[in-house]
Amino acid sequence: MKAQAYDVIVVGSGCGGSCSVHRLVTSGASVLNLEYGPEYEEQDLGSFEQYYDAYARLGYAALKRATERPGPGSWKRSKYFVYDDDVPYTTGGEGWYWRRYRGVGGRSMFWAGVAPRMSPDDFREPELDGFGPAWPLTYTDLEPYYDWIDDHLGRVGVAEDHPSVPAGRPQPPQGFRCGERIVQHACNRLRGEFPLLRYTHTPKMIATREMGPGRAPCHYLGNCMEGCRNAAKFEAKYHLYPAAQATGRLTLRPDAVVTDVIMDPDTGLAAGVRFTDRLTLEQHEARAGVVVLAASTLDTPRILLNSTSARFPDGVANGSGHVGQHLNDHVQASVIGYLPQLYGHRTYNDDGYTFGVMIPRFTQTYQRSKGFIRGWEGRSGSGKGIDRQVEGFGSRLKTGIRDHYQARISLLGFGAKLDNPGTFVELDPSGRRDRYGMPIARIHSAYHDNDLKIFEDIKARFTDILEQAGAEHLTSSAAPAQPGTSEHEVGTCRMTKDPKDGVCDGFGRTHEVSNLFVADGSVFTQQTDKSPTLTIMALALRQADFIVDSLKRGDLRSA
Repeated sequence: MKAQAYDVIVVGSGCGGSCSVHRLVTSGASVLNLEYGPEYEEQDLGSFEQYYDAYARLGYAALKRATERPGPGSWKRSKYFVYDDDVPYTTGGEGWYWRRYRGVGGRSMFWAGVAPRMSPDDFREPELDGFGPAWPLTYTDLEPYYDWIDDHLGRVGVAEDHPSVPAGRPQPPQGFRCGERIVQHACNRLRGEFPLLRYTHTPKMIATREMGPGRAPCHYLGNCMEGCRNAAKFEAKYHLYPAAQATGRLTLRPDAVVTDVIMDPDTGLAAGVRFTDRLTLEQHEARAGVVVLAASTLDTPRILLNSTSARFPDGVANGSGHVGQHLNDHVQASVIGYLPQLYGHRTYNDDGYTFGVMIPRFTQTYQRSKGFIRGWEGRSGSGKGIDRQVEGFGSRLKTGIRDHYQARISLLGFGAKLDNPGTFVELDPSGRRDRYGMPIARIHSAYHDNDLKIFEDIKARFTDILEQAGAEHLTSSAAPAQPGTSEHEVGTCRMTKDPKDGVCDGFGRTHEVSNLFVADGSVFTQQTDKSPTLTIMALALRQADFIVDSLKRGDLRSA
């Protein structure tokens, strides 16, 4: 590729990168967007192909590779998944499950769509409990961008605020299923003991009303995580890129694996990036006045650490030593049971989207007595599950499965994992490189004592709820889910007020290089109990406005 100069290079096209691209080009900037993976093909989204049909088409080996770890969990998504034999990584401590999708739109194409706003208290909590640095911005700073997403991209949820989850401007949610109504009544009975407990609708980036051409309201066409062909669920490829490309100011380059940031040795500014063509392995350079890294919480620090020079011997923007540190995801635990009230219920198509029920964080009123800070939120769903405790063989077993099929109820908790020095990502000390010439990642993970207390509390409270609902055959997690399973990793280039404490400022601009920005989960100062996606998007939009204003003023100079 000819080293044409652009106003901005954006690396990555997921939820952060796509918002950055859209806002920049619609505000008048010229942008080169480099995406690791290919264009997604519509026939691969929301496929109804059954396993037995896929077996005939793909064969056993390919199916096994796709459906078992460390695969993507589905053969339908496998062509967009990065496997270890292509780009390996190593782990230390508790290990890490790194599910990597690459394509135009990033993980937005294969996600559940859960999108709660962070609350004002989430931004203040480090100051209240004294753990870790404070966020360098407030809820008020992000509220206009949360509102823009609700108005222009669509998000369902309840209209009433909860202390843990501001409502925003939601569209009407789906209804509850039978089992969910039973558990909702149980939660209502427990509110005397837990005043903030609610069993309510999940805020999700799904449209339930008309949102314009090419986007139908959700009509429950399949599993959200398999991709949404009718674009009811937010997917960057369909919801942001058409308008961005229509400006004529966007150059989109799929199959471009960025390896490092090019620095100007005289000014100390970012001058562009180097990347390798994923298909041909040819190397290229691209130049721009501003560089935005939105490659993911684990790949963005990898790019920065690989960008060494005389001025930055330990990696670009890493003078503080914080690049790659403070990695956090979620502590996960689940409890599953069966509701006798629904035994023998006829099997029917109980429409609804994935993860339609949320239990907002309600631990604030009692967590001090349990010895932990921060807290957790839950999600729930009911129906269509096989009770493995059904006994018998032949017709007796079939009857038992049929009688229990609609009675299943599940609760899944997501706890805020605390920063600890044993959880971080680095370039593998062995010096191994992947096929694109990049040093491979080594991901370390360890549990804080607070994490384990949250894990136990999730199980205890979920057991209380299901017992109150009359559920039986309860089974709960024996140990926290493997780190990385939630796919909610954040924090490796965290934003801080004091440059000594982090990598970026409140706009995601690196403290040490004034024209180098980060626009993914890396910038989170702290983990919360919530899915981070909506806040990643809001931060990226706010950052893009800052970049546009700064370009107009000409003040993106070396720090």
